[in-house]
Amino acid sequence: MNIEPVKRFAFGLLSLSLLVPHGLLAQTVSTDQLMETIKKLEARIADLESKAGVPAAAGAPAVSGAPAVSGTPAATSAPAAAQLSVAELKKEVDEVKKKQEEASPMLSFFKTTQVSGYVDSYYGYNVNKPADQSIGFRGTTYNHNSFQFNAAKLSFNRPTSGPNSAGYRLDLVYGPLADSFNSLYEFPVAGRPQDSIQRNILNAYVSYTAPIGKGLTFDVGKFTTFIGAEVFDTVDNWNYQQGIMFAYAQPFYHTGLRMNYAASDKVGLGFYLVNGWNNSFDQNTGKSVGFALTLTPSSKFQIIQNYLGGPENSTSNTGWRHLYDGVINATINPNVALRFNYDIGTNKPLISSDPSAKWRGIASSIRFSKADGKIALAPRFEYLYDGSGFATGYRQDLKTFTLTNEYRIRPNFSTKLEYRYDFSNQDLFKTGTDEFSNHQNVFLVGLVYSFGIGKE
Repeated sequence: MNIEPVKRFAFGLLSLSLLVPHGLLAQTVSTDQLMETIKKLEARIADLESKAGVPAAAGAPAVSGAPAVSGTPAATSAPAAAQLSVAELKKEVDEVKKKQEEASPMLSFFKTTQVSGYVDSYYGYNVNKPADQSIGFRGTTYNHNSFQFNAAKLSFNRPTSGPNSAGYRLDLVYGPLADSFNSLYEFPVAGRPQDSIQRNILNAYVSYTAPIGKGLTFDVGKFTTFIGAEVFDTVDNWNYQQGIMFAYAQPFYHTGLRMNYAASDKVGLGFYLVNGWNNSFDQNTGKSVGFALTLTPSSKFQIIQNYLGGPENSTSNTGWRHLYDGVINATINPNVALRFNYDIGTNKPLISSDPSAKWRGIASSIRFSKADGKIALAPRFEYLYDGSGFATGYRQDLKTFTLTNEYRIRPNFSTKLEYRYDFSNQDLFKTGTDEFSNHQNVFLVGLVYSFGIGKE
């Protein structure tokens, strides 16, 4: 078997791939195509080895063409030459693989990045028919009698993969929900306008898992709060409209450092050193500290206890704000789940002789769902005591009842039909042009379409 023509052709192809500039090669030949070429060459090498009588593996019988006479030069030199040529071809293939890996570090990096997002819209109707078309006491923006784009989100996430690994997360958001979530709480600073790009960044942090114990993970940057039972993304909540606890009793996000450590499958610990509540740029020189303890004694029961405290009065480090937050998650059976959230908060004013502001709140929810996950029913009740008016802006006892029926047309397409009743001991809900009532009834339909690379 004369392998020289094949060998020359293979060498020529391999040499061409090495001589072409990497940038041009990346534009003309995809990584998958290059790997397919390498596979074909490897298959051809195996075929040549078989035909030339070169053992494919130790102990494998040699297969030859026409038998040579034992003891003649042809019988001893031809297989050796063929084996040498095949070895050289193998070496060239290995070099191409190495060059390919070195030429595409960016492609390899993004192969480990998770890309996902959603588009969120709704239609809401307030029975009070306020002239300004508002749905009050939501903390975030919702409109009456209007088809409304709520939010769009695009996420890039590369989580750490174990001890001594790095990662990052970047969540970009746009829409009324993002605007009200961020910009209302940013303090204007010279050269940093309140309506800066910060409102379009939900999470932006780098991560590193240090080889300490089972792995201590550090995140530095901006991240959504660890407090509470509900989150920014309506698709991840049992109800579409976030509750009064989420809106008034808790922070939305933080900027700073967080550390998480899983002591075991049942115990998780967290530590936070942050600017404070809802401020990308600190309004004073003090910092807030937070602690989190997560206990999961079984797959059906979990307790989370959080604390956040620090000086939060603008332009001064005098007076601390304290928040104690707890969440209980329980699964009764595969179709029934319970959730409970409480908050106890105080804020000491600048003048030490003045009384501290206090607020207390509870939220209780239950979720009934079908086994296939397509249909779910979730009632929620909340109560928030704001005796000083610090949390909501008014001294009141505010209560809400929400009933949500979710139907997933597809696993990534959530439809939530929702009724919510808000009532207070004060006349604070707009009705008509210039009148106020102590309650409001809101009907709403929320639609969220989620997407991700590689899945529908």
